Amino acid sequence: MDGILRLNDFDIRSNAAIGSHDPSIMWDPVTRTYYSYSTDSYMPYCGIEGKIGIPVRSSKDLVHFRYEGTVLSETAAAQGRDNGAYPPTRSFWAPYAEYVKGEYRLYYAATRAFGSSESRIWLAVADRPLGPFENRGVVMDTWGTDDTYPNDIDPHIVWDGDRCFLVYGSFFGGIFLKELDGETGLPLDGDPKSFGRCISRKNPRPVIDGPEGAAVIFVPETGYFYLFQSYGWLGDNYDIRVGRSRNVQGPYLDRRGCCLVEDSMGVRIAGSYRFRAEAPNAGTARKDWSFNGFRGPGHGVPFYDPQRNAYFFVHHVRDGADIYRKYDPHMQRDSYRMHYLMIRPMFFTDGWPVLGPEPYTGEPVTAGTAADLEDVDAGLELIRFVENGNRIAVSAEMDPREAGELFRIGVFHRCWDFENSRQVMTVTGFDRDGYAYWGKVRAK
Repeated sequence: MDGILRLNDFDIRSNAAIGSHDPSIMWDPVTRTYYSYSTDSYMPYCGIEGKIGIPVRSSKDLVHFRYEGTVLSETAAAQGRDNGAYPPTRSFWAPYAEYVKGEYRLYYAATRAFGSSESRIWLAVADRPLGPFENRGVVMDTWGTDDTYPNDIDPHIVWDGDRCFLVYGSFFGGIFLKELDGETGLPLDGDPKSFGRCISRKNPRPVIDGPEGAAVIFVPETGYFYLFQSYGWLGDNYDIRVGRSRNVQGPYLDRRGCCLVEDSMGVRIAGSYRFRAEAPNAGTARKDWSFNGFRGPGHGVPFYDPQRNAYFFVHHVRDGADIYRKYDPHMQRDSYRMHYLMIRPMFFTDGWPVLGPEPYTGEPVTAGTAADLEDVDAGLELIRFVENGNRIAVSAEMDPREAGELFRIGVFHRCWDFENSRQVMTVTGFDRDGYAYWGKVRAK
């Protein structure tokens, strides 16, 4: 096992982060281990061969992961792949797992074909986190519907007290919330074709894809439910956005008070980015590789870690190196093909979540202030994520003394600098215009 993220290293034994797409994560109180389940269609593409059936990675420290194989039983996988008159589905998407009521529940999606809105969400259960998981039943079903209906993919579970809700959907009809029976994990109304309540849908005017990859978490410290989702093209300019509500069923609003149902895409807190890199953490698999930032962070899941009493955000991210950029003639746009698992610390400022600028490497997840700066003459390398901009955000230099109120509404955090292989003080927050920013503070 090696660190959670190492670019240009294709050996799953030393780099378990490779090939992870649409990841979720679960802390198991029984085995005292973290488990990350992910989409399996991308595994062979990244040089990782394996059968269809939901890949999983395990970790004892949230930093070093081990690839464990797939978890669905052969019977469950065959059931999930069965498309009737259509060819069997080639992969399962965006699994989410939790330990509840003395059993492990795994929700996953099966779709008729890539890009189809005809999909099903299955619930499989097991008595061990590594399975084998057996199907309990279909939770949601949009088979036979057109693209105006919600797409039954990207499941996530949120609890409001003893009430259990499924968060699901995509840009076809939006993001929906459906109440489940907490005892069984199946629909409370018994109808997998009853869609529930729409909590996010894009305005008909924007041409940007989304929303999809949604997840909801309640944060007692703020008293809000937060809805995270992704907009943009999966292969390049995917991003991470958020809205919040006092009620699990919404409405979810952005910082201006606009609703995520057609009025707002949410607060953009991460997107494609490139910091200056002198010594990025990378292997030597390809000699023609050179660091060029990260593309398309997205489809993220927030989670609270009781071991560290801290919040984190897990998502996939794509290597921005030019050798992995390929033109997709079907979509008529570029796609970056190599992707990895990434975990970031998540902080809260002014009642809103912000993500750490660097991957988590085991450091204490503590929020500092500007008083933690050891050198007032330090230089600042800054990235801003503007609301509607989906081009890669490139860092710029500025003098911290000219930043004014920037630091006042930011969260400082000392961590490991992925791009330069050294310790660094980072800052994350919102600027005067309400845009999220990431910064690195370093001595001149």
